[in-house]
Amino acid sequence: MLRRASLELASRSVALTSVARTTRSLAAVDNLLSASGATHYMLALDWTQPGEFLRLIHQHLSQTRKPDLVVAWLHDEELAIRFAVDLDASEPLCRFFHVVGSATADPYLLAAKSRDRLSRSKVAYHQVILGYVAEGGTARWLTNDEISAGAIDAIARSEPEHVVGTVRPWSIRPKSE
Repeated sequence: MLRRASLELASRSVALTSVARTTRSLAAVDNLLSASGATHYMLALDWTQPGEFLRLIHQHLSQTRKPDLVVAWLHDEELAIRFAVDLDASEPLCRFFHVVGSATADPYLLAAKSRDRLSRSKVAYHQVILGYVAEGGTARWLTNDEISAGAIDAIARSEPEHVVGTVRPWSIRPKSE
């Protein structure tokens, strides 16, 4: 869902690491980045195994440059917070953009909990809150392109919190994925 954002970030980066749960998810990004000539790393890591996920991320980071920018859309809020906290001691200062979205709970409320937990962190923590689009009396979820554009916009604005689409009123959100 963040493929276009990854390509945009690669065009601005010295090096880019993309992480997804499957190699199939990474293949399309890898092909596009290879054609661009950007230095990139592809990691297939399963976020449902948090300990192993963090171990392999740290192993990768010990062999490459420490990131100065992370865009993380992890469906496990606790894992995202642990990842951000682990980057707290990294140099250079890391800007951590945590993409928060859910079809079952108000992402704005979830985001507040995460923000509170990282309030004393040295990581520059930002949230990209995904909502929905209201159109002509109905609502729909954001498209992949809208999500990518929203993530890039959030990075450009560098505000603590950036809402893509709308989250209010949450009661009119689409009821199915």
